[in-house]
Amino acid sequence: MSSGKKIKNDIIYGLIRVVMSIIESLPRDMALKFAGVLGEMAAIIDSKERHLAEQNLRRAYGNAWSDEKIEMVARECFVQIARNAADVIRSQHWDESELADMVQEVIGMEHFDAAYTRGRGVVGVTGHIGNFELLAAWFSAVKKVRLSAIGRKLYDERLDELVVEHRERWGLENIPSDSPKRVLEALRNGRMLGVLMDLDSSRVAGYFVPFFGQPAKTAAGAIAIGRRTGSAVVPMALYRRPDDYYKIVVLPSFDIPCTDNKDDDIISALGQCNRALEELINIDPTQWAWIHNRWKSKPSSGPNINGGLPVVGPATDGEEIGLSNA
Repeated sequence: MSSGKKIKNDIIYGLIRVVMSIIESLPRDMALKFAGVLGEMAAIIDSKERHLAEQNLRRAYGNAWSDEKIEMVARECFVQIARNAADVIRSQHWDESELADMVQEVIGMEHFDAAYTRGRGVVGVTGHIGNFELLAAWFSAVKKVRLSAIGRKLYDERLDELVVEHRERWGLENIPSDSPKRVLEALRNGRMLGVLMDLDSSRVAGYFVPFFGQPAKTAAGAIAIGRRTGSAVVPMALYRRPDDYYKIVVLPSFDIPCTDNKDDDIISALGQCNRALEELINIDPTQWAWIHNRWKSKPSSGPNINGGLPVVGPATDGEEIGLSNA
């Protein structure tokens, strides 16, 4: 790492620690207001990311939304991310009962229960929707589900340690994204696997499947492994309510096809995953991370194919199967 990059990372880490200290020192209502102000400031200052969010919203909703609505949702996206981060920071000082009290509404949990009791593992599919970190914590600490979460190591080891410490504090197993054998073992042992499937990463192999009507590179590893273990896929998300408590929504589960054509099976399941993510995002579009360049990669020849990307095998050493913590 160059000295300039190290200095930049040190500054960013220092600022994050200062913000964390402020948020931890304030009552929750004031901490959320403080975080919201930071989010509003970020939306103004970071015009590049705000314009990207607006571009993505136009991609997804087209003429169905006015420019005013698109601009409002893009700005609110920054605020939601900041407020959710504040709760994750503060949750380091919660106990299980406090975490349980934060979730006031649960819809569709019967879908998860039916899949989990089969004993063949569950691929819990979500995205950067609402407070995904607290979703995993709630399942592990409150619902007492044996849960493993996939996450790529962050660029700064200190930030990575913070994320891993948060997950392990609530009883989660953190699996690096380059450890397919551990994922296979987790599912074979009947665990729930938490997967973020809504990022376009150059380090993750996958297929191009429709997302809001346009081909989007979608990570295939967890689905390929779930196909091998016969695990059900259960889409879900955790949303912030207007009263700053949370609501969990679990959609109906589905099985990954297992025919003689593995590629078609995986593409079919990934399509179902993306349609489920669209449904979850549409519940409250302000709570998805529109600031990510979801359609960055382009297929080399037509939609609904892997576009030249390698197919992810179910247990190939070194293959990245998950997505970033970001």
